Amino acid sequence: MTKNNLLYLFTLVLFIGISSCDDDTPPSNENVRLSVTPRIENVTVGNKVTFTCNVGFYEGDNSLLTYNWTSSCDNIIGESNTKTITWQAPAEPDTCNITVLVSDGKFSDEYSFSIIVEAEKDLVGVYYYPWHGDNNFHGGKYLREFLVPAQLPVLGEYNDREARVIERHFEWSEYAGINLWVSSWWGPHRTEDITLRNHVMPNPKINDIQIALFYESTSRLTNSSISDDRWNTTENVASDIQHMATYYWNHPNYLKIDGRPVLFIYLTRAMQSRGILEETVIIMREQAEMLGHDIYIVGDHAFGRATNSGIIEAMALLDAVTNYDVYGSSGGRNVLYATQAGVDNYYANMAEWKSLAEERGARFIPAVSPGYNDRGVRLDADHQPLSRKLSEDDEFGSLFKANLDGALKLTDPDIRNLFMINSWNEWHEDTNIEPVVPAPPTSEDVSGEGVYTYGLEYEGYGMKYLDILREAIEKKE
Repeated sequence: MTKNNLLYLFTLVLFIGISSCDDDTPPSNENVRLSVTPRIENVTVGNKVTFTCNVGFYEGDNSLLTYNWTSSCDNIIGESNTKTITWQAPAEPDTCNITVLVSDGKFSDEYSFSIIVEAEKDLVGVYYYPWHGDNNFHGGKYLREFLVPAQLPVLGEYNDREARVIERHFEWSEYAGINLWVSSWWGPHRTEDITLRNHVMPNPKINDIQIALFYESTSRLTNSSISDDRWNTTENVASDIQHMATYYWNHPNYLKIDGRPVLFIYLTRAMQSRGILEETVIIMREQAEMLGHDIYIVGDHAFGRATNSGIIEAMALLDAVTNYDVYGSSGGRNVLYATQAGVDNYYANMAEWKSLAEERGARFIPAVSPGYNDRGVRLDADHQPLSRKLSEDDEFGSLFKANLDGALKLTDPDIRNLFMINSWNEWHEDTNIEPVVPAPPTSEDVSGEGVYTYGLEYEGYGMKYLDILREAIEKKE
């Protein structure tokens, strides 16, 4: 690096995405202070990164400064002579050297750094619910607090905006092999949005965990002033996409497939039945394109047997399809125990959905769930629970094991063998795999008549479901 007057007059700071500049790198020599924030050492293939060059302590006219970016891997998108550039990692693993040259016409300086481009890892996703903020754990609305004795989360009835909670969730996820949180999203500036973008994503312990949004269509596509029916308006769609593009899609931890930000949408099959799916998808894609994004849409589209021709043909509107409601789709409303035969039948149906999706140019994402009981929040609906055991004589966790075995046979290497787990912490429906305080099995509840348990036993399972998942992933590898 050449010494010159400009080099004495400014500090060159590089930052990525929306990160702040607070690096404490010592001066490279007594006259110059160069820093890179954050210290990006690696990215996965195909990821786009936005770099901005900031010049500090320069006494001249900043408008006279010129910039020139170069990369040994090329892949600079658009102009390379601007203060801010977008760079895309190559499609194959490599080491890329990036340099920016800054000049005021008389003096110049440059800064170079290297990024290791790594192959993408297989994706293990969970549906994550960041709605326990403001010290509101939705008390009085989940099964396990009605058990005798109660079976509470290891973290207690937590506030999920607390750093200790977020960091423990990260640690547990990494332990089990989970590297994707698909987060429930109910709209701009709602509880979930604030928790996710202001507390979860900025947390320095996020490491390699990726985030995607789960668009709650029953909320965002419904205007109760129009009618009591769901999916009756697209008035929120354009502004929702603008919000996502502004606050999420440029974050380095936001999930991208083939460089495209991924958006999951709840109940696209119901949206198709109500005639609102195509309009919604068109608005989403057009709005995202205007903002410089080609979004990858995953629809909650597969359910039960593939018999509805309209639902099947609508898969062509989507990039991938999945099944969120494993409980309902596998006949859980009609049986207390799934049985191995029931699990086999469910995944046979899902294999058919996969084949039909691929015929229409969409990928398929299999799903698993550990069991179901929503009687703590929907007692009036009289939904029959589904045990976490395959049969009365099987062990706890046997349903989860069988589901994992079935799902892993249907993963797609073209989308990093992604499969989804419903859920990390949906305590209302007792699909959670988040650790519970260890406790012996019980079928007793506060009603004294098994109103909430339906006579089924529930154990304080500790780390069991994370251990089962970890073992299944290691076995696959």
